[in-house]
Amino acid sequence: MLGIIIFIVILVASFILAVASKKGAIASNMNDVMTASGSFGGFLVFFVSVGEIYALGTLIGAPGAIFAQGANYGVWFIGYVLLAYVVGYFLNPASWRLGQLSKAMTLADNIGWRYNSKVLEVIVACVGIGFLTPWIQNQFAGMAILFNYLNIGINFYGAVVISSILAFVYILIAGIRAPAWVSILKDILLVAAIIIIGIAAAIHHNGGVTGIFQTVQSTHPESLFVQPGKPVGFTISTIIFQMCGFYMLPITFQAVLTSRNEKILRENTIFMPLYMLMFPFLVITAYFAVATIPDLPNKDFATLAVAVDTLPNWMMGFIAGGGAITAILVMAMTALCVGGLFSKNIIGVIRPKTKEKTLVVLVRVVTAIFLCFGMITAIYFPNIMANVITIAYGGLSQTFAGVLLGFFWKKTNKWSVGAGILCGVATYAILVNMFPNPLGLNSGFWALAANFIVTIILSLIIKPDALTVKRFEAFQLARPNRKIS
Repeated sequence: MLGIIIFIVILVASFILAVASKKGAIASNMNDVMTASGSFGGFLVFFVSVGEIYALGTLIGAPGAIFAQGANYGVWFIGYVLLAYVVGYFLNPASWRLGQLSKAMTLADNIGWRYNSKVLEVIVACVGIGFLTPWIQNQFAGMAILFNYLNIGINFYGAVVISSILAFVYILIAGIRAPAWVSILKDILLVAAIIIIGIAAAIHHNGGVTGIFQTVQSTHPESLFVQPGKPVGFTISTIIFQMCGFYMLPITFQAVLTSRNEKILRENTIFMPLYMLMFPFLVITAYFAVATIPDLPNKDFATLAVAVDTLPNWMMGFIAGGGAITAILVMAMTALCVGGLFSKNIIGVIRPKTKEKTLVVLVRVVTAIFLCFGMITAIYFPNIMANVITIAYGGLSQTFAGVLLGFFWKKTNKWSVGAGILCGVATYAILVNMFPNPLGLNSGFWALAANFIVTIILSLIIKPDALTVKRFEAFQLARPNRKIS
């Protein structure tokens, strides 16, 4: 009983935060709904940025993967996240600066403006919508694991309906401002849950952390080392293509546009690796499961099984509430991005004279439809998209070549970028379905490589139009002056 009360209190608290975020919001303004008019300071930008990075996959998926794959997973997880921050340190300020010139509200706005192409804008929007679908379904799959395992008095179906409604209400109340404010509560709950479970695992094992690893060393020593039998090339290629695609996710790009200035983005990126301090607690949880419940039927149950074994029942409500808020936040941001891409970059291109108020209404309608689609799919096929985050990265990372080359190469043009994106997506689809991971390298890596090759070759062959060149020069002139010491 206490568990369900705590769960409800957490959801109510998130709703109160969403309502509080409405102050200063302009409900009929498209830019405010999508980017909060670029008004966020460092504090909110930090939380809305990491809100999409550390989600249910961190709480449930990370220990589950370590439980199943051992140290191999840890190398991948630490490698791609930390290297992605390095990419973001340089990429995000440049993306923000270009967004100021293009008056961007979405990633498709930025790319379409830079290359003077409405067709390219539509292509980027379609790729974004298509590959964001598995992203939101992964949140529902995580909730299926969470609520089917934890017995707090509410089943998975009820949780899905409540979460979907709350996600829509967030967007309806204040656009992106609501998820930004709620992300503060979400991060507190998520980090607290990870630390509490890790500490509880250490306390409940003889010898604490040392005892856990001594037990694993004697029973499952192979899980403590990177296994040479598993292709190192696959791990490295996955790290490379995912670190490139990390900030190409429309939801992470959306957070970039909320920033008041580019200095905030650069400074925040420096501090974001601090979140990895919770990684040792995830590792402790995973190896406690290896040491004490090695026959767990589903690897994704590792975190929850440890929580149930080591914590009092009322804490399950805390964990369920934190997990639900985490999923709701990602669902809200993902649905908002889909709504923005569809209304602004597809309908807005097809019908350029559409009034702004109409586009705002359309954003909310598409947001609701997308959430309903995810909810229905989750109820009838709760595990159909449980392991497809890599698919999302495989498609969404294909905008990286056009974005990166657009910052410093004048010859890059709409034909080369459009062909590169289409080639990358097609290559990924063919490899995944017919020739997965050629030569032991991730299919996403090959797809991104093909994208770069096509983009570079066509950029050398085809001359960009005059307006594209002028916009490149305008971007170069917008670079902040740097003192030379």
